[in-house]
Amino acid sequence: MIFLFLIPSAGAVEPVLELLGGGAIDWTNMRLVVHGTGGGNTGAMNNLEAAEGDAREQLEPRVQALARAVRVDRTRLAGELLDAADAVADRLEANLSAWEVFEARYHKSGTVELDAALSLQTWLRPALVSFLHAAERPPRQGGSSGLIVDARGLNLRCALAPEFFDAAGTHLYGIGDMTAYAASQHGPVVYVADPADPMAARRAGEVPTFLRPTSVQNGTDLVFDAAAAAELRAAADGSDLLLLGNVVVVTSR
Repeated sequence: MIFLFLIPSAGAVEPVLELLGGGAIDWTNMRLVVHGTGGGNTGAMNNLEAAEGDAREQLEPRVQALARAVRVDRTRLAGELLDAADAVADRLEANLSAWEVFEARYHKSGTVELDAALSLQTWLRPALVSFLHAAERPPRQGGSSGLIVDARGLNLRCALAPEFFDAAGTHLYGIGDMTAYAASQHGPVVYVADPADPMAARRAGEVPTFLRPTSVQNGTDLVFDAAAAAELRAAADGSDLLLLGNVVVVTSR
């Protein structure tokens, strides 16, 4: 199946996509996108309303099924959070209905195609804020505005909450280094395919620090050598970039 909603317009920067059967995870815009098709059997334009209803009926179960495949961190998929039988799981289940149709295409054959999206941030906010988080503190002025991590060429799997380590295995950064408020607004990283993507500038700001990891650990986490780790720590010591989650990961996937 070809997903027309995934084709960028001329001049646009392609998002980082993870294709799934019947949809995709857009890791740049942090949303799950699903596709539904209805009608086309009679070829009658006056049956478009029924065809649209058929397409819409496909979206809800498709959102529910594909949402379970969203990678939260190196060990968990979102489906495990839904199955946890706790207060967070109840809120996630309720938030699954927050998807919206953002494009509809009507064809002379009587076929109707609908594209719908579920914001991962809106849906998974209860889980993101349930982590232990850094304490709020007065904002610091100056210093690096964010991190742009060039992981192109590494076999990285995108996840909502990856972690950064130095070569000795010491933790450098993860969702727990953000404040709870920042985590309620967005995850610890955003993924782009090109550092020129406007999303990178919006997240990392005007004076970012550029780093290159050496390897991937456990599929989703990034490892930095001693020099890069020292640079990351120095940038974090002089600004609030980690508290705010102003981190961009550039990936070739």
